[in-house]
Amino acid sequence: MEWTPESLKAEIDYRQAALRADAAHYRVGRQAHPARRSWWRRLGHRPGPDVPGAGNGHRDAA
Repeated sequence: MEWTPESLKAEIDYRQAALRADAAHYRVGRQAHPARRSWWRRLGHRPGPDVPGAGNGHRDAA
């Protein structure tokens, strides 16, 4: 298949239009749904058990 300057330009324009359409679709999807915290943030910031602190403000010796 021979690539002429016109066919190259048409191919580039077609791909750029597809990329722009995908980007617009992605932006609409991001605006429609609230941001979800990442799995790392959810894993590290879970509410833990309620452990009473030491009476004098120091940790117990191991």
